[in-house]
Amino acid sequence: MSEQVGSRIRRSPWLWVAVVAMGLAAAVRLAGQLVGGGTAWPFVIGIGAVLVILVAIYAGLNASARALVRRVAAQRPTATVALVDPGLIRADGSRYAAVAILPDRVELWAGKGQEPHWWVPRTRDGVTVEHTQIGGVTTDALCIAAGDEDEEIVVRAVPVPVWLDVLRARRQAAMEQLVRDLGQDPARILGNAS
Repeated sequence: MSEQVGSRIRRSPWLWVAVVAMGLAAAVRLAGQLVGGGTAWPFVIGIGAVLVILVAIYAGLNASARALVRRVAAQRPTATVALVDPGLIRADGSRYAAVAILPDRVELWAGKGQEPHWWVPRTRDGVTVEHTQIGGVTTDALCIAAGDEDEEIVVRAVPVPVWLDVLRARRQAAMEQLVRDLGQDPARILGNAS
């Protein structure tokens, strides 16, 4: 493998998924030819292949998310850092972002940047919950605002590891923890959210 192709694979988790999927497809075809072709064999291998691909995707997302949280924590050692979903998939393929909660402001970090993408001043009553569209799903999200409508960060808390995001109880616990980290009472802020 050339140096250039190797570096491209290391940078793109989706390329790894494609390579794994092609390898699994070749293995299914070879296994079907070796076994002699029962009707259940390709189905079982196919289900196994889908599971392997899902595990690979979540492992890549989790590694990327943890690296982002570590990088932000290193840049802002006095901040509380939480993983969030701002509903955007950036050009670099990353899905998650991080918020750094500082005494005077809340910063939104994403991708591999060395500076926050956005920040808002932290106010006493600047945290509300709203029903909004995050990605392709309508869900409850936290609106962290500076009192001015133009200055807000709307995010949904994400549990770590990220595969726990499929469990409603874990999503709710992550949301409650983010509200606590922002210095608010989860019962007051999330009380009407469902």
